[in-house]
Amino acid sequence: MRRIVGTIAALIPAAMLAQQRQPSFEAYGLTGAYFHGNLSASHEWKPQVGGGVLAPLGRKWAALFDVTTSAVEGNPSVDGFPVPESGNFVKERRVALIPSVVRMWRRDRFSIYAGAGWGFEHERQHYRVRPIIGRDANAGAILGEPTEGRANRTDAMLALRIGGLISLTPKVTFRAGYSLLPRYIDESASKCFEVGIGYRFR
Repeated sequence: MRRIVGTIAALIPAAMLAQQRQPSFEAYGLTGAYFHGNLSASHEWKPQVGGGVLAPLGRKWAALFDVTTSAVEGNPSVDGFPVPESGNFVKERRVALIPSVVRMWRRDRFSIYAGAGWGFEHERQHYRVRPIIGRDANAGAILGEPTEGRANRTDAMLALRIGGLISLTPKVTFRAGYSLLPRYIDESASKCFEVGIGYRFR
């Protein structure tokens, strides 16, 4: 039995056994789901796309930087009730930049990470709203002419990260992670699940 195990081990290159233990700069293409929180027009999970890099800071630490984008659309209500014929809408696109420092727990083929940083959400909105200008005989809302416009804002907030890396080949990795971006205590935080395929440069 020992001979069999020894023969198999000899056939596996050393680089395959220790690829995750050897820190390396990695670049990722990312996708997943983004929850639009932090004063969003509509608190929903929506698809996201983006990319990221992981740069080693020694053997136990790394800098992780992701950029992703996601869009959502909401329909502002009238008198607290949705009224489709009002024509009201808010279209929102967010770009999340999440630089962070993470602690790495490296194994041969699998590693996990956890850390934090200072994230940014850049939001661009296109909105159309018809104001209430009066009431009809049944106390229903009478809507005026629509107001349409665009707005931009950027918020900075704490970003918490956790995830894992699995080596598919000596240079190709699969990554899965979760990020939480809370800004206000009384608001639903933005958050995202990200998955991606990365390439290790070494």
